[in-house]
Amino acid sequence: MGRRSRARLADGDDAAVEAADTPDAERASFFRRRRVPFSKRERLGHEAPGSILRGPPVTITCECGNSAEVRYGTSWQCDRCGRRYDTSKIPRDQYDRIRNITLRYRAIPIALGAVSISLAIFFTLTGSVFSVFILLPSVLLIWFMIIRPVHRRSFRKAIADLPTWDLRADGQ
Repeated sequence: MGRRSRARLADGDDAAVEAADTPDAERASFFRRRRVPFSKRERLGHEAPGSILRGPPVTITCECGNSAEVRYGTSWQCDRCGRRYDTSKIPRDQYDRIRNITLRYRAIPIALGAVSISLAIFFTLTGSVFSVFILLPSVLLIWFMIIRPVHRRSFRKAIADLPTWDLRADGQ
């Protein structure tokens, strides 16, 4: 019995634990896994869900030193001092500029990946599998040695010109 099955059975009743000791029950429990709701799944990236299309989160730092990342248009109340900050006070056109820049700079690596995958599929289907072993390392080498440093420099330059905001707590 695997780790997942033991963890699931630890929450269950004793009859289920005794029935799960048979090899057939192990196999059946593997194929009848419980689905984890999307909201409780483990996030592999460091970003909040929806931050790619809706825009990056707004980082708010309270006067007491507490900080949080919240979505644009929402309000946040500090846990320590109780001050409330509203991100809808940020001008929409300035936030849209930030959102568009991040989307544009995300598109370049995605496009390069799509082109290299389509070329790999093309070479595989035409029977030239050896070309895939040349293509993929060369694309990675070109990306990491040439394109990515230039891409990062231009992204840093583009976001350096963007505005920052000094939000005041509501009621002050």
